[in-house]
Amino acid sequence: MKNYVLTSIFIILISHTGFSQKSLTDEFKYKATYQITWQIDSTNAESVQTEVMDLYLGDKVSRFSSRERLAGDSLLQARKKNPKEFSGKFKGAPQTEFDYYIYKGVGDGKLAFTQKIVKDNLMYIQDMDQFEWEILPETKEFAGYQVQKATTNFAGRNYIAWFTPEIPISDGPYKFNGLPGLIVEVSDDQDHYFFRLTDFKILKEPVPFEFDPEEYIATSREKLLYALAEYDRDPFAALGKVGITMKFKPGQKEKMMKEHKETLQKRNNPIELE
Repeated sequence: MKNYVLTSIFIILISHTGFSQKSLTDEFKYKATYQITWQIDSTNAESVQTEVMDLYLGDKVSRFSSRERLAGDSLLQARKKNPKEFSGKFKGAPQTEFDYYIYKGVGDGKLAFTQKIVKDNLMYIQDMDQFEWEILPETKEFAGYQVQKATTNFAGRNYIAWFTPEIPISDGPYKFNGLPGLIVEVSDDQDHYFFRLTDFKILKEPVPFEFDPEEYIATSREKLLYALAEYDRDPFAALGKVGITMKFKPGQKEKMMKEHKETLQKRNNPIELE
């Protein structure tokens, strides 16, 4: 196990999850693509951004992530296998605001949220059954599918979702699941977070997949958020603790930290408020 970047809080990251530490394999047979539109600053209606997110689905497991996160990791793996081929071409970290993976079905009714902080992969486990859905009679057509309305409350927000029984997969973007069909749209009642299905396809060739919990440091959601906050507080110090140093011109580091803090102040609207 690697040393966590902030040694003073390392000991509190380890958490008993009650989760079987066995690896599992599956094949992704379907791919659902979503566009997420979200408001970064809750006080600024103009602070809206969009990203592409992909949900890969197998018989047992699904994986949800930003396309940039997946592309960056794929490029990194290819670079490790053949460093000469990628010499001078590697661009570094992916350009995404959603630097995580969510795996549903990794245990009996469990999901895993994983995120890498500097060099360490952290993971917390939750029940998939977090949603008390109210299925309503209202229907409409969406991209050729008949869809039905449902509502729920999750992590401090009220959500409206539309799902289609025509795709009988009880899954959706982010942590959302549990409806009798694929979720094609879901948004909170303030439209601060809005997921919309833009494509659904059966993969011509199934993609082999393996999930190994031993690759992660087990923790809790609260402790992972704390670790992220500590990293955001001083990312240069966190990098320095793992031997990554940067050279700065006079005043450059202070300027970058000032800009970093100003950016963080505007990122005040996480999807989970509770």
